[in-house]
Amino acid sequence: MTIDVERDNLQYDVIVVGGSIAGCATALSIFRSNPNASILVLDNADPDTFKIGESLPAAAKRDIAYLCPQVLERVAESKDDVCVKCTGNASSWGSSELEETYAIMNPFGMGWHLDRARFDEILRENMATAAPESISLIKGTFTEIGQTDGGARWALSANDLASETNHVYTSTWVVDASGRKAAVARKLGSRTVKDDALLAFYAVFVRSSMTEDCDYRTLIEACQSGWWYSSPLPGDRRVVAYHTDDSNATSRDARTLDGFINLLHGTTTHISKLVAESEYDISIQPNTRYPVCTAAGSSRLQPLCQEDPSSGARWCAVGDAAMAFDPLSSQGMITAMKMGCVIGDIIAKDILTVGPNDIPSAIIPQLYSQVWSKYIEGKTYFYNSEKRFDGDFWRIRR
Repeated sequence: MTIDVERDNLQYDVIVVGGSIAGCATALSIFRSNPNASILVLDNADPDTFKIGESLPAAAKRDIAYLCPQVLERVAESKDDVCVKCTGNASSWGSSELEETYAIMNPFGMGWHLDRARFDEILRENMATAAPESISLIKGTFTEIGQTDGGARWALSANDLASETNHVYTSTWVVDASGRKAAVARKLGSRTVKDDALLAFYAVFVRSSMTEDCDYRTLIEACQSGWWYSSPLPGDRRVVAYHTDDSNATSRDARTLDGFINLLHGTTTHISKLVAESEYDISIQPNTRYPVCTAAGSSRLQPLCQEDPSSGARWCAVGDAAMAFDPLSSQGMITAMKMGCVIGDIIAKDILTVGPNDIPSAIIPQLYSQVWSKYIEGKTYFYNSEKRFDGDFWRIRR
């Protein structure tokens, strides 16, 4: 594809498409390892739109402290507007009774239940402030990608949301951090391989009275057709999510509010009781109708980086664009952050290297392969731990 590079000639070492946790972690890691690198982060997220994926394990605070300690300070200053504490996990999994894991037993302390959209915005703002000479943040939507300079550089076209104009940016590296849609990688011929057909149906509830909700745990509850989880949120809210396969009959019921509520109270005990006793009602949000349905299955991108180092221009994927995990693993955000740190360091060192370097194309797939193998092992173990149910949902995961 031909892109008019001469029109803008906005040059960077790295362009990151997507400014959520994976994209910001990658950009900040590049800066930490190579402060002279020029990085563009292109993001089109709406910080006022609710975003699922709100539980951040305590261990992630260590990575945030390395990447951008100002984020920890900003979250602490925000009190309960951005996060509430996570005191542990309670699961009805393999038994009708709740089995608890307490945060006090975690060497990293308590995790967070986040207002994810606001947390991501804080991360983006502090990223740009921490490295103003190196990292540029632009609100824009990626549209096309091609090559220029005889294949030595990428030419990426994007719509600037502030000026409502199209610009072309060039770089030697492009990082796809666009989430499950993998917008850049798919333009470059990659495909997403799905391991299962898991869907998540979720709704946000808000307390309708002065009744207090003092349960700061993540609750998980299995049922015949899938499983549920619920977490508290800032602002006296609570998210409730139901997971099942797209072929399961309950997936049709879960698409409507009445069907979702009936399933909640008909297939759960502990989460249903919590929602009822705290007198929660569905939150009313502009431009959002609950329940919302979204893909939640295991998937991975093939290939997830450019394998031929000879052309000069390189790309790779991070976060959900590279690998997306079943929410049961609680692995999505922390893996996105950790892999962003690792990939960013690899890219930073590649930029500093003079001449051909085949390390990125060799080591990045290997690292992701190790992550995937460990994830599948853990996923199989936990689904095998639930033996009360024998429907199709459970059989295909054992």
